[in-house]
Amino acid sequence: MKKLRAQGQRIVNEDGAHVILHGVNLVCKEKKKGYVEPCDEGLFAWFREQGYNVVRLGLIWDGVEPEPGEYDDVYLGKIKQQAAWAEQNGIYVFLDMHQDLYSVLYGDGAPAWATLTDDLPHVEGQLWSDAYLESPAVNRALDRFWDNAAGPGGVGLQERYAAMWRHVAEFFSNCPNLIGYDLMNEPYPGTDGQEVLGAIIAAYAETVLGLTDADPVQLAELWFDEEKKLEVLAGMAKMEIYRPLVESATEASQRFEREKLAGFFNRTAGTIREVDPERLMLLETSYFANMGIESGLQPLTDRSGNRDAGMLYAPHGYDLVVDTNHYEAYNQERVDLIFSVHRRVQQRLNVPALIGEWGAYNDHPATYGLTKAIVALFEEYLWSSTYWCWTDGFKEAPYAAGLNRAYPHATGGELLRYRYDYDAGRLEMEYVPDGGETVIYHPHAARLGEGAVVITGAEGCQVEIRPYRGMESRQGESRPDGGAQGGLVTVRAPKGDASVSVRIGG
Repeated sequence: MKKLRAQGQRIVNEDGAHVILHGVNLVCKEKKKGYVEPCDEGLFAWFREQGYNVVRLGLIWDGVEPEPGEYDDVYLGKIKQQAAWAEQNGIYVFLDMHQDLYSVLYGDGAPAWATLTDDLPHVEGQLWSDAYLESPAVNRALDRFWDNAAGPGGVGLQERYAAMWRHVAEFFSNCPNLIGYDLMNEPYPGTDGQEVLGAIIAAYAETVLGLTDADPVQLAELWFDEEKKLEVLAGMAKMEIYRPLVESATEASQRFEREKLAGFFNRTAGTIREVDPERLMLLETSYFANMGIESGLQPLTDRSGNRDAGMLYAPHGYDLVVDTNHYEAYNQERVDLIFSVHRRVQQRLNVPALIGEWGAYNDHPATYGLTKAIVALFEEYLWSSTYWCWTDGFKEAPYAAGLNRAYPHATGGELLRYRYDYDAGRLEMEYVPDGGETVIYHPHAARLGEGAVVITGAEGCQVEIRPYRGMESRQGESRPDGGAQGGLVTVRAPKGDASVSVRIGG
């Protein structure tokens, strides 16, 4: 498989083609399953049929390093097998060191030996994520990690973490489809998160409730009361209200990214670079940027202070109703704001963007339309993305049909725009060709007849339609409209200074 690298705000392969990555998360958080999602090569064949060309493949620190300095290569070998199945189907992978609530003691992530709580109690909320705001144990463990407190053997926790990543990079070094490392899932500030939340609550009280001296504790309880939460969501539906709320917390959130997260990323990436100087480093934002607070993420630098050329911006984005059934309160304007803010950060950093998580939908019928709306944003920004996440029932869920759409895997030249019309089954794209090959996935490739590919702006173009082989045996499995019909369309246009337009289908 062709190696990928960052070039300005684009991901390109070794031929210089602009690559769009579109795929899904495969992350197992369950210790009883050994932190490995049960599957076989057939799942990755299905991913290929759906047009996915990347998988965010999850690792858990507790699985990698169950005891200090002792690495479980049997566990890593099982994940490596999944990477090999992906490679057999032409799918790239990147490794995500996943965590939720920091530790295996409260969610998933760090092993118990790396969880230093000073014996503070753990408190659970109605939603799993409420514990970030309510649990003294979770916040103290995070504080100790960000302070690089000494753990077993007197070794700093971040030093253990970086060394663990170094071992992982060495172990996976011979995977030809491995593109890089997502250094930590959704870094949370620890106790400093209370300041971020406090700023939002104070702004909400003043803007929505008209209060300037309300009790912050009582206001916080509005979010943790299921009925009152709906009132809060309704109050945040208008952008003239929601935007000032997230802006009020910007400084508190960015301070964590400047003062703690930047050093952690540089330390960890620098240790990986000792064994892997080329693959991409995917950097996430503070947890709070998921909701639209502008990230203050800094460029990745090496130990000499030089900018690392292999950085990708990998934020997440979710509406406030994530992990609930309150789709009646889903607000597309909030979602648009979140991703427009991420776009602004990407342009500041001048690096490619890959949205590592979005969606987290259930089987509600509305999720098909919600998926299409977010995909349209990614098309507009020419972003790569991985949907959260593969789970039982995924194939039959409404959002799966929204993920199965035409898009350019690799564009031989400068991709200017593209858009897929689901109803018409039509892809339209425009690019300035460099003479190289453009590879496009289309979900109806097997049905495309003569004249289905129309090219304007160039003469002498070569076109080939290649439906995926063996898909007849899976009729009706992957698409509700009659079976798997996907495949690749390749276009080779002569090099030129003017743009070429391609229309496929419809």
